[in-house]
Amino acid sequence: MFGIITINENELKVKDLKRYRMYYCGLCHELAKRVPGAGRITLTYDMTFLSMLLDGLYDLKRAEAKKSCALHPLTKKPLLYGEATAYAADMNILLSYYNLLDKWHDSKNVAAKAGAGVLEARVKKISKAFPEQSRAVRKYIKELHELEAKKCPETEAAAVLTGEMLGTVFSWRDDMWSKDLYEMGFSLGRFIYFADALCDMKEDEKKGTYNIFLIHKKQHPETDIAAFGKDILTITAADAAAAYERLPVTDNKDILRNIIYSGIWGKVMKALGKKDATEGKR
Repeated sequence: MFGIITINENELKVKDLKRYRMYYCGLCHELAKRVPGAGRITLTYDMTFLSMLLDGLYDLKRAEAKKSCALHPLTKKPLLYGEATAYAADMNILLSYYNLLDKWHDSKNVAAKAGAGVLEARVKKISKAFPEQSRAVRKYIKELHELEAKKCPETEAAAVLTGEMLGTVFSWRDDMWSKDLYEMGFSLGRFIYFADALCDMKEDEKKGTYNIFLIHKKQHPETDIAAFGKDILTITAADAAAAYERLPVTDNKDILRNIIYSGIWGKVMKALGKKDATEGKR
């Protein structure tokens, strides 16, 4: 479910692309501090977005630095990091841990089990610091397995689970912004679920894997599934955008809007054979 909430690089100004990469590297830096040697491999675009969103909303203090890393040992990369980046790193590790356990559960992937083992000590600390978020992710994994096992035919069931989980992750603090942050995360979670299902249809059909659009296609063979899925995604993306626009974000606005209105469509448009991610907005 990772990698959907990212930029449309073609529509981003050079200065904004540079800033986005600084946040991305900042998150990578925070992950490496938490799980030396292995934290960086869990890095996701999704939590880069969350760190920028929370930073821009709460107008937090942040640090700038230039650091080298294992991937770029000879070049020091500029990075931005702060309190929101630290929270996003913890959520990144939490989600990655349960995603790896999910892979182990589904396919007995030994590498996934080993990866989860490396993250486990840090996840215990994260669960103590953020018990509500930890419970939400555990609940999501458990109930999603149950839905998939019984091949639940309800279009919204699994998407709502994903939305509830990501909404809780987005709700960093119990304050006046938590409701809109939750609603934004909830809508993006639904978008991610439906986008993945739409993009994975061919592969899931070959493997016989649970896919809500394949079930819908079987029940309603006359339906144009690509159009049906895109309609759902358009409504869901609009809900996420509406929640975002209610938040008084003071920084990173152009980058965040690039992601919300265009970037999240990139994987979907590629899967549907479209040339331009901006087609998803129209």
